[in-house]
Amino acid sequence: MRKIQVTLARTLAAALVLGLAASASVMAQHPQAQPLPPMNTNVRIPADPNLPATGFDITTPENPIFAPSNVFTDPPGSNFLPTVYENYRLPNGTELPNTLPSTPDGAYNLHDGPVSVKSIRRDSPNSDLLVQIEAIERFFRSGEVRRNELSRIYVQNAIDILEGNKLHRQTLPDRAYEGMPLLHYNGPLKRKVVMPIYDPQTKQVVGGNVDVNLIYFGENIESDTAMIDPSLVLDVPWTITYHVNILKNGIDDFSPFVMYFDNDNQSTPLPVRAASAGIAMDTSFFPMLVEGTRYTVKVKQSLGKHWSLAYHWGWRIHPPRVQVLENSTKIFPVNAFGQPGRTTLYEMEKQVFGANPRKNQAAKEKAIGMIGDVAPAKRMWNLLRELKSMLRSHDYDADVAAPLVADLRTTYLELLTRRKLPRGVEVDPDATLTMLYVNNTIYGESPRNVSGEGSGLGAESFKGVMENTLVDWNTRGFDYKVKLLNADKFPHMYVNVDFGGTRGWENHFQFTDPTTVIDEETGETIFPMDRGGTDEHLEANPRSPDINSSLQLGSGCFFTFGRTHYWLNAGPPVGAFTMVMPAQGDQLGSLDVSIRLNHEPSIRLRMYQFDPFHHDVAVFSLH
Repeated sequence: MRKIQVTLARTLAAALVLGLAASASVMAQHPQAQPLPPMNTNVRIPADPNLPATGFDITTPENPIFAPSNVFTDPPGSNFLPTVYENYRLPNGTELPNTLPSTPDGAYNLHDGPVSVKSIRRDSPNSDLLVQIEAIERFFRSGEVRRNELSRIYVQNAIDILEGNKLHRQTLPDRAYEGMPLLHYNGPLKRKVVMPIYDPQTKQVVGGNVDVNLIYFGENIESDTAMIDPSLVLDVPWTITYHVNILKNGIDDFSPFVMYFDNDNQSTPLPVRAASAGIAMDTSFFPMLVEGTRYTVKVKQSLGKHWSLAYHWGWRIHPPRVQVLENSTKIFPVNAFGQPGRTTLYEMEKQVFGANPRKNQAAKEKAIGMIGDVAPAKRMWNLLRELKSMLRSHDYDADVAAPLVADLRTTYLELLTRRKLPRGVEVDPDATLTMLYVNNTIYGESPRNVSGEGSGLGAESFKGVMENTLVDWNTRGFDYKVKLLNADKFPHMYVNVDFGGTRGWENHFQFTDPTTVIDEETGETIFPMDRGGTDEHLEANPRSPDINSSLQLGSGCFFTFGRTHYWLNAGPPVGAFTMVMPAQGDQLGSLDVSIRLNHEPSIRLRMYQFDPFHHDVAVFSLH
């Protein structure tokens, strides 16, 4: 078996050399900034700027950097860059610190100290909601005393979980998710400032840190932080201390992914700064595979003035498991409702939800009122509040309440996934994908089978079989059509990002797969390819009980990125101002976007789509 692997690896390595030969001059400057592609061609529909846009036809330029290739039949494709163990260099040659994620002698180069663990309760919002619903189903036909208990405890518990309130100390004690609502209305309260660290002698800023709490469960990653303000550490490296809570059905590889701008001007509006696209990279791939465990890890960041954002991928269930920390100081040329005006990301959240949406019940209900009613979390919230009112009524009728109780169960099942549109929202049969913005997140569904064939190998045979795999796009000249719908009562925006297909990507995490092929004669890594190891996804590290050993086996999808030179396929400035207007009554906001993709994808991730106005969990990617 090892000889077969080595033969295959050498064949792939030879193909890699041939595929890169045409782009040798581009490779020579790596890891300095890769060239920027020409701008897209954008056609607005209708052309009259005085009329609201119904769609955009976007054509990306023919890739001028890499020769045509099929990255899937002839992996890894011409856009795969050789691994260079150096920090990234800006276009002017300046080295950007903390941009080398891994080295041969240290798999986690950007970890600042060891990972620590603590036992916690594994209960998740999903599992606790189900307990409350089951109690409601059992007792809603009971006598008045039991109905009062039902209203006071179980119905209120479910509302508290959805709203992110303090939880009932007897029935929901010590929950790691307390304060993190499933209704995404509290964006203005999810901003943190990086606190500077001073040199005791010179009193100058030498670093900084911010703490972020994450919860992983089901298809979800939620956080107490959606925005970070790095204004106090613009010229120094700093750290994020992550407290990652693995709850029920939440095991994953912790894989934060940071993006940096080449341009260091924090006051430049985001649509302009996007043209200054720089480098992005996985900062870790660390397996966190024990439910009911809080993993704490400090991750190094580069200079604050270049920091754009950090993603937290959940590669084992992706889409939709992902969460984002945005730079709260980014400036847009419009406000939260699409009107002209210089507005920071933080100000946008306040304009929609109020400065403090949890100040009192009225402020909370007003903020939640901005969320569309078709969102499963909002639908459940409405049902629970109506049921609570009915249970307290002197003329309570269980038969009248029964449809509400039945609807709770149906809505709960919808809440568990974003890979299917909620009830009442139709899939566009002519689009590759229909995406719905609602509850400050994104739901997606395709009118056809978009699943791959899978590897057929070991415990990872499902890889490539997951839903929302854009199997048709392997080579340049692909037409992608997305129907964008908005059920919220404020605008969202559409941006489509290319991670390395246009400008190249490399793999730094050579030890993330137990079947990484190593030449037994030389001991060198020949080709780091994920071949479906039987121990992967089952054990954190079958070779050592020490979670901080150097051979941790976290894994992404087929490849880790390592680093990518990113660019945009759609969204300002390259792909027009693709804003999806809010719903008007029962009429959803709508926008059709068609993109002619004249470059190959990267093998790791074909397409990344998100809302830059309200990022957090508003992401829907395609593999």
